[in-house]
Amino acid sequence: MQWQMHIRFCKILNLCAFAILKINRDHLARTEISTAFLLNYTKFGYFSKFTTFFQILIFTMSITDILYIAIFLILFSTSYFVYFTIKELLFFRSKKVFYLGNAFAKAVYYLTLKKIGMYHLFQVNYDKMKHAGVHVAGNIDFGTVHYTVTDLELLKHIMVKDFDHFVNRRPLQVLNNDVVFKKMIAFRQSEQWRALRSKLSPTFSSGKIKKVIPIFKESWKKLVKYIDQWSSPDGEIDLVECFSKFTLDTITSAICGMNSHALAQRELSSFELIGKKFSITFGTKVMIKFAIVYYFPKFAGWMGFSVSESAEFHKFCSDGIKTEIKSREKTGRKRDDFIEWMLEARKSWDDGKGVAATDTSDLLDDDGIVSNCEIFILGGSETTQTLLIFCAYAIAIHPEVQGRLRKEVDGAWEENGGDFTYDSIQRMKYLDMVINETLRLYPPFASTDRECVSDYVLPGTNVLVRKGDSVIVPISGIHHDE
Repeated sequence: MQWQMHIRFCKILNLCAFAILKINRDHLARTEISTAFLLNYTKFGYFSKFTTFFQILIFTMSITDILYIAIFLILFSTSYFVYFTIKELLFFRSKKVFYLGNAFAKAVYYLTLKKIGMYHLFQVNYDKMKHAGVHVAGNIDFGTVHYTVTDLELLKHIMVKDFDHFVNRRPLQVLNNDVVFKKMIAFRQSEQWRALRSKLSPTFSSGKIKKVIPIFKESWKKLVKYIDQWSSPDGEIDLVECFSKFTLDTITSAICGMNSHALAQRELSSFELIGKKFSITFGTKVMIKFAIVYYFPKFAGWMGFSVSESAEFHKFCSDGIKTEIKSREKTGRKRDDFIEWMLEARKSWDDGKGVAATDTSDLLDDDGIVSNCEIFILGGSETTQTLLIFCAYAIAIHPEVQGRLRKEVDGAWEENGGDFTYDSIQRMKYLDMVINETLRLYPPFASTDRECVSDYVLPGTNVLVRKGDSVIVPISGIHHDE
């Protein structure tokens, strides 16, 4: 795939060079660039595809040409931004909805110039709404109208009472070559989402969770051993590193029966190194990539774009999980983990207990199982790690809370003869309170969203949310609103 991308890009470079030749014949001697020449330099990694592109353009143009193009791009970008900002402003003013500003320009400004993350960007919007005294505000992002809602009663209607109008998440463009994301439950819509969710939800029942407690215990023991081995003489250790390894080891074992070897060594294991490529860090580069994928999906697919650099991670997981599936089907071996439960769900569909086969024939095939294992590895490890880190930080700066929590945990440990069970953990009410308060103060996600599937008027307002529009729930802003 990477080699094909290089060939495609070299073709583009030759077309660009040829076009520039026709415009600027004076530089003919300097623009005889062949595909073989470009392939040779790209193959051995002397230039990335994008730096090669701009180097070739600069190489074939005079300083005057470059200045003309720079001035044109500045004027075009400015006029484009002003035009769409005014257009959006007039649109929301006609609906009597507070306007939050151009979403893409604001994201680039805060992420690039102000150097703050998406978490704080949502807080900026929330504070802006609170200062204006409004509970509904809007903007347009990637061509989709968004309504940010802060009123809890309105959100109760959207997320509970009238949820049939908002069954889908905001749709994201998934390319055909994005094999990882195509079959994940997070990217399924309407009936396929309902069908898949109805099969996956039972895997998180209390009965199922009880069955994986022994797997969790194995990871606990590994974590204790790791801390004992790598703590400094003063008893200090990097908890961020510990929790990262612990959550990855626990989740990969419970989800797909794989051993990450994360807690077996201080250095990053091969699984950890590959897994880092799967995560998405939001910044200007990612925002531009999302824009290209959203507005020009055919071009993005032709260029081999992907939302994340996840091909190596997907192959690693796919090979291991598919081998495990074949082994279990051949030998009849069973194990209480996520793979086994998805195989059971697939069997129920094959037996005709699910929705129509034409709608779900590929949702839980081997690729579907692999993709959903990956999303739970990604979503589970990142969010759990974040929760554990902030929880440790919070009780460290509130020693009175730490003391009370330790007393409850020690009591439960002694009552169960030096062990923890599912039921003993459930009885620790103060632990539950500490976890929930940590999630309130430091939510793993700053917001969530829902797509409107049929026209809906927000109760108590005249705001019409049309089919295809999205509603944004600013989680962090609501959690910190005094």
